[in-house]
Amino acid sequence: MVMISRLASLCFLAAVLAGCNTVQNPLAQQQIESLRLATVNVAISDTTTLWWGDGDRAFARSKGRSESDAEELSKTPEARAFIANAVTAKISAALEQQLKPVLAGQRPVKVVVHLRRLYMASVIQRLVVGGHHELVADVMLVDAKTGSTILAYPDFRTIALAGQGIGGTLVDAAVLADPIDRLTQNFATTYRDWLLPQQPN
Repeated sequence: MVMISRLASLCFLAAVLAGCNTVQNPLAQQQIESLRLATVNVAISDTTTLWWGDGDRAFARSKGRSESDAEELSKTPEARAFIANAVTAKISAALEQQLKPVLAGQRPVKVVVHLRRLYMASVIQRLVVGGHHELVADVMLVDAKTGSTILAYPDFRTIALAGQGIGGTLVDAAVLADPIDRLTQNFATTYRDWLLPQQPN
């Protein structure tokens, strides 16, 4: 129970750290309330870092290969496309879930995400030296009709802390949600909280 409590506290701390943004949102509450989420577009370029061991192993399984072949297969363009599609779907779903309830006005907008870095700390890394999961992206809010940028946040960074050492890693795997889901949900929630103006006390 102590380990579970400690890990839960670490995850809460990760959410707090992820919320320490430096770019200010200039939009007023009335402007935000006028927006309606139309679509979410996630772009992954050739320079995007994609480091996700579970995704590599999923690709190996999809090809009828052993997970021990995942590292070799991960170097292929087909594997990168597989990972990119999976990551894109998870980021899009998380943003739609978090933003649709709060962007329900009349003016249609798109959220455009240019993913720059996805890094999922491996089990071995967390056992030996520790580490956390990280997502970095340029995020833009764009008018769906004109294509003009309403709001931009370059280099938007989110982390999700992971269980460290043998005990923490075991608890992480047994109790918490899939790391990629935790990270993308943190990303979407943090962006939603940044986008919505703080209400006065």
